[in-house]
Amino acid sequence: MNKSQSRPPARMSETTLAEAALSYLSRYASSSGNLRQVLRRKIMRSARHYGDDPAPLLDVAETILARHTANGAIDDTVYAETQARKLRRRGGSARAIGQRLSAKGVPGEIVAETALSLNEPGEDRMAALVFARRRRLGPFRVGPRADHRQRDLAAMGRAGFDYAVATTIIDAPDTDDLDELIREG
Repeated sequence: MNKSQSRPPARMSETTLAEAALSYLSRYASSSGNLRQVLRRKIMRSARHYGDDPAPLLDVAETILARHTANGAIDDTVYAETQARKLRRRGGSARAIGQRLSAKGVPGEIVAETALSLNEPGEDRMAALVFARRRRLGPFRVGPRADHRQRDLAAMGRAGFDYAVATTIIDAPDTDDLDELIREG
């Protein structure tokens, strides 16, 4: 089906909105800001389609959020810490993790606290190592490395790693030397 033939959205009411929130939370971990965005999109899509006023349901969405926050189903601090650990294991830089949390609607003060916890000595270097290994950059590259040095450094920079960390990883002679370079860092 293309967009013009897609089925119409469910008409949102207090009950369907509460069910939608519960269904979303049963499938995904979420911050309060992210769930607010999800519910708002559902309300606006329904209101546009059926010509309803979205204001009353937006207030209901805030009540639903407050209820889920009060009963512990939504905890922005726990969500931020969990996501930060997950992204760090995958090779995420502190900067990229902070941006991702902000995009998911985590309040700024919680993002700042989480970013401070990520700045332990060597953490960013270890994440950069994981990132380089996963993307096959620098010493993990098969074939001639010199031709790809700038491209590898740019990839590390876009991922949020600072220049010193990126050059340490990319310019390492081989993968055996990296563990020692990271510890010395």
